[in-house]
Amino acid sequence: MSIFSKKNHPKREKDLIMTKDVPFSVEEAYKSLRTNLIFSLPEDKCKVIEITSSTQNEGKSVTAVNLAISLAKNGEKVILIDCDLRLSTVARKLKIKQKPGLTDLLFGLNSALDVICHHPSGIDVIPAGNIPPNPSETLGSSRMTTVLEFMKEHYDFVILDAPPVGIVTDAAVLAPKVSGIILVVRQGIARYEEVDAAINKLKLAHGNILGFVLTDAHIDAKNYTAREKKTFFSSLKDRI
Repeated sequence: MSIFSKKNHPKREKDLIMTKDVPFSVEEAYKSLRTNLIFSLPEDKCKVIEITSSTQNEGKSVTAVNLAISLAKNGEKVILIDCDLRLSTVARKLKIKQKPGLTDLLFGLNSALDVICHHPSGIDVIPAGNIPPNPSETLGSSRMTTVLEFMKEHYDFVILDAPPVGIVTDAAVLAPKVSGIILVVRQGIARYEEVDAAINKLKLAHGNILGFVLTDAHIDAKNYTAREKKTFFSSLKDRI
């Protein structure tokens, strides 16, 4: 779907969040991702999009946050839900409270009004909340399905930041509940075998993989984009 290069990246991760100070090239890259996403699922009334990766430290949470903000800037009503119940980072990135959040809503401890944060960027956010002892079962529960159905009635896009699919089963558990999945792949971190295994897990869970976002790409040659797709993604694209 999109490529984010080292030349486009500020040095500190927190600066990657789409504020008024974000570099123009970063904002344009997310606009491209937003456009590709919108055209990928044109018939869905509300699109529930899961963002995951094959392993840790690939930029999935930053991608989820910035995609949500970019969609909101396009006039869409968007809610971002932190479904990474093991290593949640959305609250820290957006400087909001970690709890109450999703788990508190799922277990009936708080209402939707209690856990939804209206962020200055224009998106609504549900942080992870209190960490449960059984994240996979929590995300796969009928209560989670009910929450997503409720959100679909009130938003144009529901963006889920899910844990890496190659490490735990949480992302695969969510896969059947969403409209589509975006797999974040970080150059220098993810290996072909790990990405291929992640695709297998998501497909076995009947997930609809929409495409990839390549992060931390090194652009040292004029034809880098074409070369990268050919060398890394050409053998993966037919897998989805």
